[in-house]
Amino acid sequence: PPPAERPQLSVREQLHALRKELNTLVAMYHHRTNKPHGAIHNELRRSCGGPVTAMATIEQLEERIATLRSWR
Repeated sequence: PPPAERPQLSVREQLHALRKELNTLVAMYHHRTNKPHGAIHNELRRSCGGPVTAMATIEQLEERIATLRSWR
């Protein structure tokens, strides 16, 4: 639906959805590269900066997702 019709998510719900998306992408990258999940998360943190995923902001999670999507 267009943005105006989508229900607004709370910050907590947005964080949950972004963490889930990031973890799904990390799992997919793991299956392509055979790198451990933790190593992928650490590489993203080195590349993008910021705290561990559980403490990351919406913007930090979005940046990590975009970065991981750009990796081939």
